[in-house]
Amino acid sequence: MHFRQDLYQEAVYTSSSKMKMDHSSRLVKLKSPSPTITLPEDRQGKENQSCSNSHKNTKQFNSKTKTTKTPINTLPLHNKPWHRPKRQTVQQELRVNDQPMAEPTDHEESPNIISENILKCLSSILLRMSTVKYPDSTAGMLRDPKSRNCTKETWFQDPYGTCLEFGEMDIGPYKQFRAIEAESFSPKRTANSLFLQHRLKLLLRKLSSVNLENLNHQEKLAFWINIYNSCMMNAFNEHGLPESPETVVALMHKTTINVGGHLLSATTIEHCILRLPYHWKLTSKGAKNHEMTVRSIYGLELSEPLVTFALSCGTWSSPAVRVYTASQVENQLEAAKREYLQAAVGISTSKFAIPKLLDWYLLDFAKDLESLLDWICLQLPSEIGKEAIKFLENRKTEPLLQFVQIMPYEFSFRYLLCT
Repeated sequence: MHFRQDLYQEAVYTSSSKMKMDHSSRLVKLKSPSPTITLPEDRQGKENQSCSNSHKNTKQFNSKTKTTKTPINTLPLHNKPWHRPKRQTVQQELRVNDQPMAEPTDHEESPNIISENILKCLSSILLRMSTVKYPDSTAGMLRDPKSRNCTKETWFQDPYGTCLEFGEMDIGPYKQFRAIEAESFSPKRTANSLFLQHRLKLLLRKLSSVNLENLNHQEKLAFWINIYNSCMMNAFNEHGLPESPETVVALMHKTTINVGGHLLSATTIEHCILRLPYHWKLTSKGAKNHEMTVRSIYGLELSEPLVTFALSCGTWSSPAVRVYTASQVENQLEAAKREYLQAAVGISTSKFAIPKLLDWYLLDFAKDLESLLDWICLQLPSEIGKEAIKFLENRKTEPLLQFVQIMPYEFSFRYLLCT
């Protein structure tokens, strides 16, 4: 998948430059990025812009791994699975408050239940690998990604920095979500999650033999969202944290999960199953045949644009992770959309800021940037939406470049968990 190369290079360059800056000072007010509006014809997102470079960027991960062989009904896939590296034994540590889960039982055989349990299990494992505890008095207190060495007193309920940038505002449920960040995450903290790691192996084994033939649209949608998020989470569980933005993108292409005997990457799940593969005109014949095969077997009858607000690749700018159920998936996606927009869109007296994620997938929601702003106003809570509409009406004669700000995509590791 070689499309959107320009946007990927822009996002990675911006993020890499920030990672080289001095982060020794305490938390300060975010600097406003210069207004940038990029409106290419093809907007298919960060995960798909660097396939040609992905093989160069995987060397940061452990090179010595245990090799396990499982019979697999292979599609003509180009990516080989990654295997779990050897883990060092560490002392038993205190458990977090999540309760241990029982072994999978016979009534947990349905694909949707399996996908839900895998995601719950991985979320618990990652929480146990994090040293951050969440007492009731500080639940949801998050830090600005540009101030990585700030003290506890500078933590705030503002996951995307919109309050720091645009003043105090209600960011909705996101201020209560639990965060797993790079500074507190240690893949070697495995002693207190051995039971969960064992359960995860059993669940993944069930997933490898699952039958998806009789699922309806809602069941498929919930299943594949959970599996995408599980695929990315398990990559961090097995390989630790990537060392650069390039490696994050390589991870999306390289890491795989076995679904019904077929190895699928996170990129394939998103762009051949959940979304329409608009990039086929830029794809080689061999890769296109593989993607068409995957879509014919697993693809949704109708693509769902709202997955933009449900899929997390474990970066600071990703939306929150929640467990999706077949019976509620449409309501959950609607909530995910509104909650993300409330937390990530910023409006001041002179600026209307939108996250880069919306710029990437603009054409899924509107025909151009102007109509996207109108659409955003309708998704925000009533009072905030009225303020946004008033802002746009007062500037309808001004060029968009003067007041629209695209917030850069931040590739640093983080998971926000809707618990």
